[in-house]
Amino acid sequence: MGDITKILNCSKEALLSHLSAINVTGSNIANVDTPGYTRLRPMFSSTGTRATGDIQIGVEIESIQRIYDKFLDSQIVKQEQIGGFTDAQYSYLQQIETIFNESSETGLNDAMNKFWSAWGDLSLNPSGQAEREALVAVSESMALMFRQKSEQLTELQDDINSAIPGTVDEINSITSKIAAYNHDIMNSLTGGAGTGDLEDKRANLMNDLAALTDFFYVEDSEGSFSVFLADGRPLVEGDNSWQLGTQIDPADSRSYDIIYAEDGTNIDRLITGGKLAGYLEMRDVKIEGYLADFNSLAVGLANAVNTQHRLGYDTYGNAGADFFEFSGSVQDAAHLQVSSAISGNSGLIAASGSINADGENATEIGALKDDLLMDGNLSSFNTFYSSFIGRIGQDVNSLSSTNDRQSAILMQLQEQRETISGVSLDEEMMNLMKFQMGYNAAARLATTAEELMDTLINMAS
Repeated sequence: MGDITKILNCSKEALLSHLSAINVTGSNIANVDTPGYTRLRPMFSSTGTRATGDIQIGVEIESIQRIYDKFLDSQIVKQEQIGGFTDAQYSYLQQIETIFNESSETGLNDAMNKFWSAWGDLSLNPSGQAEREALVAVSESMALMFRQKSEQLTELQDDINSAIPGTVDEINSITSKIAAYNHDIMNSLTGGAGTGDLEDKRANLMNDLAALTDFFYVEDSEGSFSVFLADGRPLVEGDNSWQLGTQIDPADSRSYDIIYAEDGTNIDRLITGGKLAGYLEMRDVKIEGYLADFNSLAVGLANAVNTQHRLGYDTYGNAGADFFEFSGSVQDAAHLQVSSAISGNSGLIAASGSINADGENATEIGALKDDLLMDGNLSSFNTFYSSFIGRIGQDVNSLSSTNDRQSAILMQLQEQRETISGVSLDEEMMNLMKFQMGYNAAARLATTAEELMDTLINMAS
């Protein structure tokens, strides 16, 4: 009778184990279209003893294994960081390209050409009121264009800067959730419950975090993720998380610095990947560099024209004053304007090289167009601007190529992950049939044991 009881216990364990395996397979089939789902595999293990004269062997589900590749997942995280970095910059670079669009006759290059031509026209008729008024008009139009484009670049910087606190809040929210999932996973493992769903959700959060900022992480023996900044400062350890923050840059009231909230340390230099790094790069390097070159053009042109203009004479026989001026105390493109005195009285334009109204100074100013006064005396004003436009276009094309390449790599990695971790309906149906056969066999074993039991009882009676 005792041996028959052992058979019944063995069949019971087999029934329960194969039923659990069928449930796991059903979960895989149900989640065939769930993004980020990692298929599960039931791991069978034998139980009992095989001592001489006391063979008592059963089966159990030892664990539910997630089928995934740790190295592949880490590669996906790394590519998400690169993708977040390039995506954050690309849209802003496209806006900058639009600001300096020279495909029509309304660009700055055309305005500069009209400015130089107006000096040529005035040189032919230095006393002409129409020529003088035309020069003032095209000069004001060109100066306005310098101011507008500079202001648009600055507005882009402000837009990027205003997006930084929100991105930091997203990062803090994600790290808090990762810590919470660590807690739940560790508790579930202690209690013997499955953690596949929790681990999938945490893995998705890791990818979301990678799109926002760079980090490195390790997984401990308890299945908990620890997330660190580049210098080893923790963002997540176990069920604890540390926050990032922002503060106004002491040297620039228009800019936010990223800080480690625990001690208030500036960590801008540690942020080298993800959307947050893309914002910092675009705000502090790309746009700042464009503004520096654009200001150099505006100031260089104004100074060259002013220097030559002071060598001439106006219609009143007086020596020329500055043709351009800068509003306020800052000399840059955002403050460039035609002298208010000349705007109000075009007779003050010093077109003559002498008091004889000969137009020679207007000729000299017009000739500045071709003088190599920019880029260390290697470029003219128009050539410098053309190179500036070309550099913006090159930056856009380069980032577009990088973006496309990174997207292709990420897609390839995701396809590889899907091959390893994704659900194959054909495979799951085969598993379902296998586990069903195991379940039926265990049920048949139980029936056989029951028949044996009945036979023994009938014999005894």
